Amino acid sequence: MQFSVQSIGFLGLLASLVLGNPECPNTLAIYNPTLRTTCYNATWFILPVPKATVQSLVPYPLITPPFNDKSLFPTGFPPNTHPVVVSSGYQNDIRMGPLQIESLLGASVYVPYADYLRNGKTGFQYAIQNYIGGVNGKDVQALVPALVGSLGGTTIFVADFNPNNDAYAPIASNPATYTARVKQVIIPNPISGPEVKPEAFDLAFSSTQTPLYTAKTFHTLINQPQILNNGLLCQRNPYYFNETFAEPRLRTGNVTVYGPPAGALPSKLAGRYVGQGGYSASGQMVGYNQESCASAAAKTDPKALQ
Repeated sequence: MQFSVQSIGFLGLLASLVLGNPECPNTLAIYNPTLRTTCYNATWFILPVPKATVQSLVPYPLITPPFNDKSLFPTGFPPNTHPVVVSSGYQNDIRMGPLQIESLLGASVYVPYADYLRNGKTGFQYAIQNYIGGVNGKDVQALVPALVGSLGGTTIFVADFNPNNDAYAPIASNPATYTARVKQVIIPNPISGPEVKPEAFDLAFSSTQTPLYTAKTFHTLINQPQILNNGLLCQRNPYYFNETFAEPRLRTGNVTVYGPPAGALPSKLAGRYVGQGGYSASGQMVGYNQESCASAAAKTDPKALQ
């Protein structure tokens, strides 16, 4: 859906509604000079998907999340469903030793509480899809990072983001409402004609005083170790939201997931998820080296879960 703005004054009003600067500073690089670090200004949403559907997409058993824990699920969770997390945001000041990328856009769809260790209690993330894109429509900027990430064990696809220079964009003022859209780039053609860019997902959201979840919910799900695509190793990518510029906001909104033939995600996930719970914040991220999944779980930093 496209929105036309006729008034320059109204455009200025909408621009003023964006919360925070997408270019949040990287404060962890100085302490982790050999590891990948960045500041990620993003929005995460939790989607309730039928458990049988989720299980058909994940080659590991699923752990039933602690739905009775009111600090995580204060309003419970729809019966016979399992959470799927979608996220989209702006990565700024990406560093790893002497290597540095000024900024990229990133998005992901993954399943938390995958029971890789088959112990019934240790949750891991299983990635459905990961995306990365260049800022200001320069998708080519993402080709090398996507290749490096894929070779490193995390399959990443190049994507086109809207907005392409921010974590999200304002679309209405009363209430303040924002949007983000992700398309997978299969055949780019910025010069002369049509491109093949199937939709992945759209977010449309606003802040809420009656959230479905807490900040701790998202910190817990976001910070589970990720199972790498070789199925043999895992990786910790903890996010910390304790800086003064984190500006956390609990959200409510709609998420549209697109499947074939016109979409990029599995058809089993396709649909419009209305009135779901989300979270926007700027988090400091550290990407650790690959390690055994048991080690990754044991080394999960409890401070990141708070």
